[in-house]
Amino acid sequence: MIIAFMGNDGSGKTTIAKEFVKIFRDLGFEVIYKHEYEYTILKLLFRIVGMEKIRSEKKKMIVEREKSWKYYLWPFLVWFDIHCSLVFFRLFKRNTIVILDRSLYDHYLSFRYLGYLTWLSELLYTKFSLKPDIAFVLWVEPRTAYLRKKSTHNYDITFYVEQTKRYIELSKMLRVNAVNTNKSVVNTVNEIFMRLPEDKLTYFLRKGMQNRVLFSVIKKYGLNSAWMKFTQALDEREEKLKKTFTVVKDLFERCDVEKYCVFKTLTSEGWIGNDVDILVSKSDFGKIIAKLKELHTSKIVLIQKFAEKGKVDIHVQDGFTVDLHSYIGWRNVVFIPSEEVINNNLLVKKRNGICFAGEKINSIIIFLTHVFEKGFVTLEEYNFLRSHFDETFMQTSLPHLYILLSDYISWMTKTLKEKRNRSYPLFIPMPIIIKCYLKLLLYSKNGHSNMFWKLKAFVRDIPFMIFWRIRYVFKNKLPFEAFG
Repeated sequence: MIIAFMGNDGSGKTTIAKEFVKIFRDLGFEVIYKHEYEYTILKLLFRIVGMEKIRSEKKKMIVEREKSWKYYLWPFLVWFDIHCSLVFFRLFKRNTIVILDRSLYDHYLSFRYLGYLTWLSELLYTKFSLKPDIAFVLWVEPRTAYLRKKSTHNYDITFYVEQTKRYIELSKMLRVNAVNTNKSVVNTVNEIFMRLPEDKLTYFLRKGMQNRVLFSVIKKYGLNSAWMKFTQALDEREEKLKKTFTVVKDLFERCDVEKYCVFKTLTSEGWIGNDVDILVSKSDFGKIIAKLKELHTSKIVLIQKFAEKGKVDIHVQDGFTVDLHSYIGWRNVVFIPSEEVINNNLLVKKRNGICFAGEKINSIIIFLTHVFEKGFVTLEEYNFLRSHFDETFMQTSLPHLYILLSDYISWMTKTLKEKRNRSYPLFIPMPIIIKCYLKLLLYSKNGHSNMFWKLKAFVRDIPFMIFWRIRYVFKNKLPFEAFG
């Protein structure tokens, strides 16, 4: 998707364009930022001619306003170069957000101001130009633009007056939104989002929800006006969490359960996703199930899972579903007994009277969950792993898991060290997933191999993961998406 920010010098194009680069990257998009003079094919010409010669010619053209055939040829070369880039983006970067800091039409107005357009070059720019998918003309009062650029530009205020008029006319000709930037960056960004077509805004929101980062992005960039309904959802989520923990703590007190921990909580805001995962000991797990069967209350309902022992769902009325675990594992295979976590004060932290798993053990649980269940890592989880995953801790504390996940750990640690500019969620390569499942078939703890459940998991999960990837390519839909 190509998004262009156009406007006169001093209108705030670069500031706003770079802000959107950060926002889209934080939502999970791969982003390409392209500035006005970042030519593609013409770079070769510059190398052949030499940059000193190019600077000299540019001075003659822009400052001295010399009239020469080569200066009338230049608009054609620029038009061709930019179109080559646009065609490349359309064909090979369809799922990438391309941010243009100035576009082809900015060049058009510059050539028009300098007087180097012919009837043919003007026709090319106005009638035969590829348009971006989304475009905004940014403008500001001429005096404000003049003061912003006074220290770096030699134009007098009449230049800004004329160019502002031309850009307003351009917005009408192209039928794109003109946004006044004589306000804070936050307010300008909010206004631009509010003026986006509904389908485009939904596309951006969906990516943020898929990556479980939408709320944190809203908070970070102050997008309250643009995404008001989601800030309201954020408040509702906090209320649901409070209700859930109140009911769960009451239940645990009735069962005399003192040691437990909430795990798979990732961000500093405490985002928990679609449900709340709680780990208890095997004996306490039995007491809780017995008490739930005895209570028969509409406020908290037990939903038995048919596939795995030691894991059940508990639905809290007006709250989240609680996923109760008596071990950390997959398909009846115990990777980490609950006691190893909840009895270790180094791995459990207390916050607002609630016990939460610490970052190190959480990162290991995320590793396990996503290679054996989902096959992908959201941007939120990737950022969490990047900040907290400790390979040495896993190797010394849980050597059996380190061996089981060695191929996956090797790939992930290498990926976490790379510069982050790719599309998320990040899909784990299928050969690595299959290797981990094959190792799982041979894996046994305390003499229990659970071969039946492992084979069932292999046969069930691998086809599902392949199907989810194909569906994501065509429908941009993931399993386990927050808010549907």
